[in-house]
Parts: sequence; C-alpha cells; structure tokens
Amino acid sequence: MSAIRAFLSLGSNLGDRAGYLRAAVAALGRSDFSCVSRVSAVYETEPVEVEAGHPDYLNCAVELSCEAGAVELLRYCQGVEAALGRSEKGEKAPRTVDVDVLLYGKERADIPGLGLPHRGVTRAFNLVTLADLDPRLYIPGVGVVGGLRDGLDERELAGVRRLGRLDEI
Repeated sequence: MSAIRAFLSLGSNLGDRAGYLRAAVAALGRSDFSCVSRVSAVYETEPVEVEAGHPDYLNCAVELSCEAGAVELLRYCQGVEAALGRSEKGEKAPRTVDVDVLLYGKERADIPGLGLPHRGVTRAFNLVTLADLDPRLYIPGVGVVGGLRDGLDERELAGVRRLGRLDEI
C-alpha cells in the first residue's frame, strides 16, 4: 500500500490542554504505519453544539502520511485517546483529548464509527486548522478548504482564536 495523506483534528478541553495535544501528536508519530508531516497552529475555540458551561477547547490539525487503512488509523486514534485518559465517549462530553479522522486521501465512506469526510470537517475550527496546513486541500464532495474557510462569517470565526504553534504554548 502506498502512503495516503490523512488529516486529523485534535481537541482538548480538560486539564493540561496543550500537554494533551502534544502527547497525542507524539503518540501519532510513534505508530508503525504513519508519520506526522505537519501540525497546524493551535486555536482556542468555544464549544459548539453543547450545553453552557463546557470549558473552551484547544484545537489543531495534523497531517499524516499513512500506510494503514482508514479503519486501522481510526482504531489507533481511539487507542491514543484512551491512553491519554479519555473516559467518556460521546460527542457532547468534555474530554482530555479527542482525535478525529477528518480526511483519508480522497476516500469517501459511511461505515459504523467512521464517516469520510468526517461530518464535522466544515466546522469553523476544522476549516481554519486545515487551511493552516493546506488551503488548496480538497474535501471530497464538499469543496476546497481555503474557499470554505473564506466563506465563513465573522460570527463563526469569532470563536476561533489563534494561540500559536504547539511547541510555543
């Protein structure tokens, strides 16, 4: 299998948020089948689609060169989450770390537990972090990341604040 270009979204809103992101990136780089190519800047984001009172997130995107299938990558990401203390599954719960497979090459899939592109790929924080890595990146069936980001309104972008590179915060 030749290497596939994959993009992940990392988020944390509990404890040492930057520390959890750094640990997740390090763990992703230790797999036998993937190599971290680039990491976006880190952004602090307001929680979306959850009850009031959730702590703000730190988010970034990671580009990988991956030689495993999408499901194997997803399982590895779930292992990273568990190793870093993510105890509650469920999209609405606060978490030490969340690792989502946003894009896996040009693959489109809708299988239990894995949708490609990820259904949240067009959320403002994902478009902003992906645009940091490659504004010309095409999201299958959706469009080009840079154009989609540029189409966001000020209200959507107001909740996404750039903090800097992961090694700087």
